[in-house]
Amino acid sequence: MSASSKDEPSDRDEKPSTGIPQEAVRQAKDTILFGTGYKRPPAHTQFKKGQSGNPKGRPKSQGLSDDRCLSTDELVLKLAERKVTVREGSETQAISAIEAVLRAQYVAATKGNSHAQRHVIERYDQAKRRERQEITDSNDFWRGYVAAARKDIAEAEARGETPPEPLPHPDDVVIDAVKGVRFTGPIDGEGAAKLRETCKLRDILFLQDALDCRSMGDPDGADPLNGPGTALAFAQILNDSLPGRHRLSDDEIVLRSMRHDALPKRQLLKEVYQAWRRFGREQSRGKTFPPLRYAKQLSDNLVEGLERLREGEA
Repeated sequence: MSASSKDEPSDRDEKPSTGIPQEAVRQAKDTILFGTGYKRPPAHTQFKKGQSGNPKGRPKSQGLSDDRCLSTDELVLKLAERKVTVREGSETQAISAIEAVLRAQYVAATKGNSHAQRHVIERYDQAKRRERQEITDSNDFWRGYVAAARKDIAEAEARGETPPEPLPHPDDVVIDAVKGVRFTGPIDGEGAAKLRETCKLRDILFLQDALDCRSMGDPDGADPLNGPGTALAFAQILNDSLPGRHRLSDDEIVLRSMRHDALPKRQLLKEVYQAWRRFGREQSRGKTFPPLRYAKQLSDNLVEGLERLREGEA
């Protein structure tokens, strides 16, 4: 049930396995993760690093001030984003001029100004319509992506081939008619690598728990606080954090535990030692995790320390 170790498709590929242009998928992911709009242009429209946004250079001012050189639209945007200081109660903060204007308009509307109320409602309706349309367009795109990806996977399995692993995986794309699209799994090669490492660590911790129980003579975990259990608790936390397609069910965890219990202790010691070494962590052969009460005590101390830190900052 651990993640596939196959190399992930490169972002430089012309098309992903779904047949949808890679650039379209990249732009759609960027829109969901980072958004677009004022001061957040789509990634494909941004200038590359080292590339000038104005290759012809700034025009000569001919003795005019900077503001006189700006177009009307540029001047409106410049003034709208200019920082102003506003006071709320006993506190002051610097916000953009356009935000200050909108705040004042909302205050006037809530106090009964009919003109402000009409303008606020109209602007709100326009913004909601655009938001709904953007969500609808995004959902339509990702429905097509999911359908194409699942078709490619099914066709590969029907041919007896290893199915592709598109990023994001179709099972990790959640389409919500109201809130839009979100991802429950990795969307790029870096995220996929982290997922594989998490799955490996979870599997090692399940194996470590079997060794802890065997070494402490408590295979049934009769004493959950003073006996073994720290490795098992960490393994379950990691398992719950994984996407559904990589998460072990309760039955699978029990079967895995039964296989570990059936191993001779000599072999169990060897497998745990080698597993940690492959993971890049050197530890002595036969080392066990502390009883669960120590992990609980450490967790409680960390929580208490964070609370004290927050109280000190308050």
